[in-house]
Amino acid sequence: MARLCIAILTLILAGALVPARAQDAPNGKLSLERLGEIQPGTYLAGDDVRFTLVKDRDNYLLHFDNNPEVFVLYAGHASLGGRVLKYDSGETVLQVAGWGGMTLYTDAAPTGLPATRTGDGAVPMPPSVSLSDIQNAAEDEAQHLAYMRGLRLTVTADWATVSIDGATRALAFDTMENTVRGLDRFSYNAVGRELLAHRIDTVMVETAGKPTLRLKAKTLTVTFNPARGFEGRASSRAISRALGSIFSKR
Repeated sequence: MARLCIAILTLILAGALVPARAQDAPNGKLSLERLGEIQPGTYLAGDDVRFTLVKDRDNYLLHFDNNPEVFVLYAGHASLGGRVLKYDSGETVLQVAGWGGMTLYTDAAPTGLPATRTGDGAVPMPPSVSLSDIQNAAEDEAQHLAYMRGLRLTVTADWATVSIDGATRALAFDTMENTVRGLDRFSYNAVGRELLAHRIDTVMVETAGKPTLRLKAKTLTVTFNPARGFEGRASSRAISRALGSIFSKR
């Protein structure tokens, strides 16, 4: 079979690059830099969706309460001085209006929920794990897919590389968890389950210069860059979307 390689995080987050003109205010002109300002902190969206948003270099990290995954968000400009924050899969998750109001978009609420800042906060870091911890996790994740989706897959990693240091193991564990979440997400319907059951029998996690997915024979290889932290691996949403792209080309 042809070797397929899909780079996940090389996304061009193109928004409407039309900033609003500064308007006169009683004390002078409103600074353009303050329009659509993204404020890190903890938030409540709707009645019960709680999340934390923090700055991470040029990007942002998002963590929902009661969900272990940490998402990397990429910021872009929107009309009227607003900003948008997107997943690495390209979907908009947060929109900040020029006047500062924030809206959260979820699978359950695609039309958006108003979000209110409630305080300061920090997202969790990848846990410290031993080699045996991550090997046991690989077996547990395979059992999860078998029990929940009826998929008989072997989940493994490049153990020699993963054993080098704790930082690499931590991100390898995070990558493995996101990959299984992505497989779980993709196999939510019968079509996805059938594709995975017939096309994949092994999931391999390896290091590389950037996060990618490639399918050769029946081995799905997922790569991550341990030097880039959260940005060095794909989210579960990006994994699921990349799977769709892989199977659509076969």
